[in-house]
Amino acid sequence: MVLPSKNTSPNDLLRYGRVTPFEGLMKLNRYCLLGLVLAPTLFFRPSGCWAVPIEEDDSRLTVWWISGPVTAYHDERDETARLRITEEVDDGDNVLTGAKGEALLRLPGKAYIFLGPHTKIHISRLRSEDKNLQVRLNLLTGDLWCQLDQSPQNMTFEVSMQSLICRCHGTLFEAIRQKNAVRLNAFNGPVVTVSRGQVKIAKTGEITQYIRDKFSYKHRLKNSDNDLLAQWKAHLADILAKTPAKNSLNP
Repeated sequence: MVLPSKNTSPNDLLRYGRVTPFEGLMKLNRYCLLGLVLAPTLFFRPSGCWAVPIEEDDSRLTVWWISGPVTAYHDERDETARLRITEEVDDGDNVLTGAKGEALLRLPGKAYIFLGPHTKIHISRLRSEDKNLQVRLNLLTGDLWCQLDQSPQNMTFEVSMQSLICRCHGTLFEAIRQKNAVRLNAFNGPVVTVSRGQVKIAKTGEITQYIRDKFSYKHRLKNSDNDLLAQWKAHLADILAKTPAKNSLNP
């Protein structure tokens, strides 16, 4: 590039990019005006423009109904307290029913979870991942009923017991854990159970049993099991008939 000399004419200065003081002042005014226009967009730009907002997980298990002594350990607050209706339990919490205690938990719009007497669960997973709700309840002891509103969609619903992971693909099942024995009753829809690489499927009307770290022979539900199912359905219907007025939450 050839630099202009001292004797370069005004026209040549314009050609080389050189301007008169008046022209320079006019350019400076234009840049200042442009800066005033852009400044508000820099200082008052919405925060969402700088980063993708993180969606908070609003899914919580809500205490829908209680009978008798029921307590919960709240991991976030590191405290154990008596559980009350409309309270919430979350990822990392424990729920324990007494000898005459029962509790009905509600996952709004998705499922009812019923805990019978002498039942303890640990909520090991309750969060959303890639728009898919992940639910895993660890049944430590007792009797657990799970009634889903519909077959899981955009949701993974699991119950773990010992080395078992049971994934629900239907709408109603019961899990029972007593010492070294586990029983899973599939009342409506299949439940897939995995343990140490082994996979068992209990279809509607079938039972999966796991005793002393081994799967046992698969059985069909008996008439006594169906009678128990009818009693539980009547119990749930009675609870739901009494509780809507007490709960302002969306069922």
